[in-house]
Amino acid sequence: MERKQKAVFPTSYRDSEQADYIQFRYIYCQCYEIKLPGGTTILTDPFISGGVDDFSVDQLEGADYIILNHTHFDHDMDVGNVWERFHGRIICQKEVAVEVAHFFDIPYSSIYAVGEQCTYYLPEFTLQTFHGLHDNRKAREGTDKRPSQQGDTTRNRFGIEGHQILDLMGAVFMMNWVITTKNNFRIAFNAGQDFEEHARQLDNVKPNIMIRHRIRTYRPEEFAGQCERVGAQYILPWHHSNALITGEDLNQYMDDVNKVLKEKGSTAKAFNPEPYRWYRMYLGIEGL
Repeated sequence: MERKQKAVFPTSYRDSEQADYIQFRYIYCQCYEIKLPGGTTILTDPFISGGVDDFSVDQLEGADYIILNHTHFDHDMDVGNVWERFHGRIICQKEVAVEVAHFFDIPYSSIYAVGEQCTYYLPEFTLQTFHGLHDNRKAREGTDKRPSQQGDTTRNRFGIEGHQILDLMGAVFMMNWVITTKNNFRIAFNAGQDFEEHARQLDNVKPNIMIRHRIRTYRPEEFAGQCERVGAQYILPWHHSNALITGEDLNQYMDDVNKVLKEKGSTAKAFNPEPYRWYRMYLGIEGL
């Protein structure tokens, strides 16, 4: 009979281990600062100077890439200021690329123009782009305007000239995207209407995190349902600064989203990051 042996090695075993995926922090509106494991930093929709008075562009830690969802001024205001600090690449739709370069006076060589339904293999991550459609809240409320009625939104609101074409383009051209890191961690960024169209695209991607536009009319059940529909482990809000305008407590809202997810037997979680605070996303193993 073959001799049996003990299964335990004589050296010490580790009680736990963890693999870091990303670090991130939320700034304002649709601006997230994201650090990849190799140190590359991605900044989304930099609207800081015109939004908050307790944080500035000078406090950003990096912007190797700036990715634009669309070109309304409350999404792209600080593109030029950020580029002057970090000289990164600006990823935007090809339809708006030249106008972005002109308005912010950024060299064309720093503009990375992309199309829809495309995959781009960048040195630090893979980028998949998808068609987006701006929220139609004003149409729902009956306050939408014809092009002949628009006026110069940025001049009227911020006193800044020359952004009107980008404002108009921002109403028509919008991009959603997914970032896949080198270790196959996937982050989906999704704003605007037509969520089901984007969800069908994500059926093939299966993101770990979805950063999703928290449209102000969404009930907690709807937001939870979108997380379940995509199968993400976490859903984080985007453009949720509108809750400050309406006086809504988004922390309570996300608690309600988590209650819905729990009632449905889902292991997914909704999370509302505290502005300016860094968070770490990781996968861990821990002994019981």
